[in-house]
Amino acid sequence: MSLKHDLKNIVINEEVSGPFISLFLPLYPSKDNFKFDDTEFNSLLSKAKKQFIAKYGEKNWSKYEKKIKATQNDIIFDYAQSKSLAIIISNETAYHYYLPRKVDLQVRVADKPYILPIIRGYEYMPSYNIAKITRSSFEMFTVKNGLVSQMNLSDDAPVSAEQALNIDTPDQKIRMEQRGGGSYDQFRGTDVKAEAEQANMDQYFRMVDEYITKHISLKDHLKVVLMATEDDAGEFKKLSHNHFLDKEDTLTIPAVINHETLEKATAKITKRFIDESREKIEDAIDLAHSKKRYLEGMKDVQAAAKEGRLDTTVIAHELAVNETETDEQVQANVIAIDTLVYGGQVDLVDPAVINDQSIVGILRGI
Repeated sequence: MSLKHDLKNIVINEEVSGPFISLFLPLYPSKDNFKFDDTEFNSLLSKAKKQFIAKYGEKNWSKYEKKIKATQNDIIFDYAQSKSLAIIISNETAYHYYLPRKVDLQVRVADKPYILPIIRGYEYMPSYNIAKITRSSFEMFTVKNGLVSQMNLSDDAPVSAEQALNIDTPDQKIRMEQRGGGSYDQFRGTDVKAEAEQANMDQYFRMVDEYITKHISLKDHLKVVLMATEDDAGEFKKLSHNHFLDKEDTLTIPAVINHETLEKATAKITKRFIDESREKIEDAIDLAHSKKRYLEGMKDVQAAAKEGRLDTTVIAHELAVNETETDEQVQANVIAIDTLVYGGQVDLVDPAVINDQSIVGILRGI
């Protein structure tokens, strides 16, 4: 996970100060009007109050409590989009994050925000684009850290083949051509409609491909995955000049398009991208070993992070998901923050990948 969005404000903005209250709630699909459990939320609020007063006294608690409760009004719940909710309250403001993975119910009050569950929530979650294409129309969806949403396209987007090509329905008559000679004539039928439809499809797919390449791919550099029939996907891939187009998989178009069906439709490709990301960090660890840029030991990793010498911090998965606060976990959280502040990234792995260490660092290349 790299530094992104307003998490940057939390960890590096000098105007955002602690103490911080970090709350994490799982979300539930069975609720109709709200997506977290009131009992759980009130329990977290009670724990937050107890921790806050114990560490910082009662003076400022009411201000934090008001911010936490006010945050509820700013949150739009959509279970298909979010499995958990993270809320981080600073002395000045409140932030919330929709996480695509379920994290445990917990609260932390400290001088620094507790970001390990956020890292866990986004762990290896991919970002890519989806082009839903038929011979008559196209739409774009974007997947950001595992969360699917429809993309707003510019007014000049060729969303309709009929409008983009400015054509009428092809003549459905069949033209007969006379050929041959001598003792017999050969008649060959030419389906004018089929020829016109093929030409129109090719032209439309080229227009869509050009639009996606120019207005989307060359700007965000994300992979584009097709959602189409196998035949249409095959035709589109043959015509495409978009280097970001994924040639390996094609998504099936759901009968009904909504967040839930999109989540199901993208499950396989998302898993593939997650596996690829996991393999990349494992390869990076192996390369760091060979290049003598692999750093072990909590103190050494902590010093390197504070000095901005880490390209990547790798934390054992169990350390990030443990609900019980330990000194080792607190140190790992600070290291993660320092790594992100200096533009590095933080990844979680199985402990076996890092020789059963709790945390290791990959030093920046020279």
